[in-house]
Amino acid sequence: MNARMVSLVAAVFSIFNTVQFLIIELNQSMHIGYEEKYSLYLSTSSEFVTKLMVYKKTLNTSLTLTTVFMGCLLLYCTLRSQFLGPLIYTLWIVAYELINFSLILLIQGLVKEQFRQLGYLHMVFQVSRMCLHFCCLPFIVKHGYFLFKEPKMVGKLGRHRHSSASTVDLWTPVGLGMIYRKLQ
Repeated sequence: MNARMVSLVAAVFSIFNTVQFLIIELNQSMHIGYEEKYSLYLSTSSEFVTKLMVYKKTLNTSLTLTTVFMGCLLLYCTLRSQFLGPLIYTLWIVAYELINFSLILLIQGLVKEQFRQLGYLHMVFQVSRMCLHFCCLPFIVKHGYFLFKEPKMVGKLGRHRHSSASTVDLWTPVGLGMIYRKLQ
């Protein structure tokens, strides 16, 4: 698989995986119980953490939608052979994964002791997603660098290489009289 193919696969993976994690995030509950609600998280005195917990779903939704858009941008730019898409995607994925990882670390510290195992499971999901995203980034950067350095070689004519057998067909027909005159 070449860098272009890895970029295409990474774009599709990014779109589908991000939608999958959005579904998991939106269905995650913060309280247990029907009549008496029991919170999964410890109470905190920090105003920042409180606002973060209140707007967690909105923040995750906006990050996810931006990531899906960036995955679509990478897919489009890879298919159209434009170098700006892999660059923007690479920068966004690094920022996205770092933001998500810091949010998970912050929220995991607030989970009550009875529910710590859920926090560890969420951390395993996050680290596996980070590994999958970061393993593709060198290939995406390589493809973007190739598009930047040699944009003319990426077009349909640049990718089409003639073999020595097919170039014989391109020779103009030469009669025996012409060969005889050239040899003398």
